[in-house]
Amino acid sequence: MGSLPAHTTPADARKILENRAREAGFDLVGVTGAEPLEEGGERLREWQEAGMAADMGYMQRPVGLLSNPKKLQKSARSVVSLGVSYYPGEHPENPGGGRVARYAWGRDYHEIIKERLYRLRRELEQELGTRIKARAFTDAVPLLERSAAQKAGLGFFGRNSCLINGEIGSYFFIADLIVDLHLPPDPPGTGTCGRCTRCMDRCPTGAIQAPGVVDARRCISYLTIENRGEIPRHLRPLVGDWAFGCDICQEVCPYNKTKASRSPWPEFGAASGAGPYLEIEEVLEIRTDEEFEKRFAGTPLTRPGREGLLRNCCVSAGNLGLRELVPALARCLREDPSPLVRGHAAWALGEIGGDAAIKVLRGGAEDDAWCLREIEAALRNADRSASVG
Repeated sequence: MGSLPAHTTPADARKILENRAREAGFDLVGVTGAEPLEEGGERLREWQEAGMAADMGYMQRPVGLLSNPKKLQKSARSVVSLGVSYYPGEHPENPGGGRVARYAWGRDYHEIIKERLYRLRRELEQELGTRIKARAFTDAVPLLERSAAQKAGLGFFGRNSCLINGEIGSYFFIADLIVDLHLPPDPPGTGTCGRCTRCMDRCPTGAIQAPGVVDARRCISYLTIENRGEIPRHLRPLVGDWAFGCDICQEVCPYNKTKASRSPWPEFGAASGAGPYLEIEEVLEIRTDEEFEKRFAGTPLTRPGREGLLRNCCVSAGNLGLRELVPALARCLREDPSPLVRGHAAWALGEIGGDAAIKVLRGGAEDDAWCLREIEAALRNADRSASVG
């Protein structure tokens, strides 16, 4: 176990931690013990049993693993939870592109934050004059980080299941240092949404099944990022122009409308990464994984892979009704190596409609059974729209 020098009390160490964390750019600092997160574990168990984790295997791990910090570090005595705002500002008016969730406008937060966590640990060791055994991470290990952060006082769970802080809202990343030092814990975070149900009312897919309970199978963020298969046909129109993630339940939150302020970390700004919108035609032209990695390396947009991001852009194009993208969608339908992309390109063409789109849908040579069904459904939709028009 790590121990403090005789002249340094746990309260002194806690104060030094907060000072150094603030200097490192973290907006929120909280501490809790390394005991199991019983309340969060029970919520997780109920969520898993309801099947709401979809096919996210990492969220279906045993509750005892995900809720116990000591499973990650046996010597753990405290969990330091840190919050850093990533808010890059409001979305500009849609120029006809695929919308990107705010957390992904800039660089990949995993590596950016991890570097500062390691630096923070080194500075603590130097100032405290002791070796600290620590595990540093953000959104990358089997732990209920939001539950730990709530227990450490960083905020309360809103109806949209996001952790909301009364001072900065919910646009913040959570980072953690599990340490072998005993530090005075903070009281759990408290707060309330009051009577507000805006997030539940405005979710396009009805993913928020109950206060604090989100069904991943209907969540646009899941459908466009973690989902490796098709976006269910009945949900595609509800995805709208979101090509990567979704911010709607945060955009309508009163806390964010009054408290969110721009992140001071330049790495999370639009100038550092993909920005608020994707050029759909540019994305649809990417044919290989190598091209994809070169284009989006170092950003969160690599998460769904080439197939997933092109799938999403096809859906955005269809929902936006962008007839100028018919040639690009035609190339996807005829030439893309992935059935997943071809099938969603067919759907988009059916949504856009018009003679050019119908001609493309009727003129292909497809042999994948699922894609053929998508083409047939798209033709029925396009023909129906043409007859109505």
